[in-house]
Amino acid sequence: MTRASVEDLVLGHVLDGKRRGRSGGGGAEGRLGSPKERRSRALLRNAAAPRSWQSVVKRIVGGSTRTPQELKRLLDYVSREEGVQSTWCNLAGYDRDFDPERTGRIAQTWSSTWNGAPKRGHTDHIILSFPRGVDADRAEAVARDWGQTVFGSGEYGDVWRYVAALHKDTDHLHAHFVVDKHGIEQGRFMSICRHAALNFGVMRELHAEISQEHGLSIVASTRLSRGLIENAPRETEMRAAHASGKTTPPPPPPMSDGERVRRLDALQGFARDYDELAQIAGLASASGAEPSATSFMARLAAALGASASALRQGVPQMPDATLHAEGDAAARIEAARAEMIASATEAWEAIRAMEPSAERVELERSFADQARTSLKLAPDNLLLAEHARAAERSEDPYHNPTLASLARLDQGMTEGISLDAGLRATLAHVRDEIGERLTALFSIREDELRIAGTSVEEMIARFSLAERSEGQRASWIAEQPNTMQKVFWMEAERALGQEVRAELAAFNLAPELTEAVAREQMLSADRHLRLSEVPAFEAIVDRMQESMRPEDLERVRSGDLGPLAEQVRDPALRAAVAHELKNEGDLGQSGTVGHWADLARSQARAADLGQRERGLERDHGHEL
Repeated sequence: MTRASVEDLVLGHVLDGKRRGRSGGGGAEGRLGSPKERRSRALLRNAAAPRSWQSVVKRIVGGSTRTPQELKRLLDYVSREEGVQSTWCNLAGYDRDFDPERTGRIAQTWSSTWNGAPKRGHTDHIILSFPRGVDADRAEAVARDWGQTVFGSGEYGDVWRYVAALHKDTDHLHAHFVVDKHGIEQGRFMSICRHAALNFGVMRELHAEISQEHGLSIVASTRLSRGLIENAPRETEMRAAHASGKTTPPPPPPMSDGERVRRLDALQGFARDYDELAQIAGLASASGAEPSATSFMARLAAALGASASALRQGVPQMPDATLHAEGDAAARIEAARAEMIASATEAWEAIRAMEPSAERVELERSFADQARTSLKLAPDNLLLAEHARAAERSEDPYHNPTLASLARLDQGMTEGISLDAGLRATLAHVRDEIGERLTALFSIREDELRIAGTSVEEMIARFSLAERSEGQRASWIAEQPNTMQKVFWMEAERALGQEVRAELAAFNLAPELTEAVAREQMLSADRHLRLSEVPAFEAIVDRMQESMRPEDLERVRSGDLGPLAEQVRDPALRAAVAHELKNEGDLGQSGTVGHWADLARSQARAADLGQRERGLERDHGHEL
């Protein structure tokens, strides 16, 4: 058996810890990121790079070897053929130049470890191609980095030895890799297939990513993601057409109707992905310093939107080649993402550094709104995710249904509800009066609140929000100095929440405002919630039972809503109240919110349409 040289053994030992990765390492996730990140990167580069610059990584059919003699002939061809730019190898797990005179020795060394008779031989012959016009030095740098990443890093199952050469004998540069498929660290046999850690998709993506790092724009994406439904013509047919001097490419291979339908359906999925990325680019453009109409991100958003539109029509996308000259779209998105995250972190730290006040709570609320929008740009960022999620009502000691509804009414947050000037004035007066009551309630604990890092004014603002984010709640607890204080404060929050509920239970709203609150709670509640679990609505039902005469209650239960006409002015609410009165009289069961919320929305749309029609009639001089 031929032994490795002293040079190989010593250098291999010295450099062992310097290899980028070990056997069984992170695989594609390590350098390429998550599957979603990889998919997004490919689509971004589709929309902003010349379509012809696609990565080409292929196995030479019949290029494997089974004997030392076959391997030597292949190594001689790869390393000594006229037109070779450079040769290198990875014989002991590290990259170094290769001496073509050593092909016989390498063949004996590799074959000495071979066992069995694999169907595809003991070696693989892989070609890595480059676009026309790429200079040789850059192509070699990319090829060396790619070979070491794929075969020498240990991230894809093992470390495999290879001999590589960069050829310039065709109209475009290409690198040959002759790889020994027997791993030198764990003895794993290299398998390049779709479901393995190492596959041609990953190899193409690594080619594109490493090329970008070396300033060369290459894209690794599927034909379907570019809107190309047909398969590419077979390579043998392409060669035959080229040899015969034909200028038109051969027709694509035939496709069944079922396969065509499946691919058209897949195009719609890619179209949705392009739309999502367009929204992200639009957000980045809106937050940038450049004029939005001319910024790179704005034009990228337009290109992504155009790609989505093309794929929806089942036609190939038309990338915006002008964006390619301004840098890598995926890198620009990543830079915008990093800048946005840094700005968000800085903004949150500045908010928390403020003195306790209602203004600080309002800025926290505004930050949560921005987090919900920005989370599309950075879905994995913990800070944004925490603030984008509203705290669960059942676990939020600050949640009070009445205060939440008043806040949503004040901010116009609930679709289908609009307040006239008189009711808005009533709402403002009620919120002021509730604020005074809460001030009196919290003032007797002013010292305790100060020790906890808050104030009376800030506590009123916290309770008065429509909702609180998980990030807000976590920060209010985290600012307590130790674990004991955290536990004490969480108990104090629950106690204060109970006192606020008791205070508001004795507070009577005007009937018009009660109806608005009940309608708001019904429209914003979970569809499967029972009507009896909507606090303001149930208060109206209780009031009707107490104030209406028995004979009027019987009329309502029999289907006559006349007795409710003056008591409940809102038609949808009136119908829901009648339904509850009938159920309580007959079955003692409550209906669910969904149906009545839909009725309220449809009535709101009808009323809005009627107002617009009356406006048009007035504009044309007509009267009803």
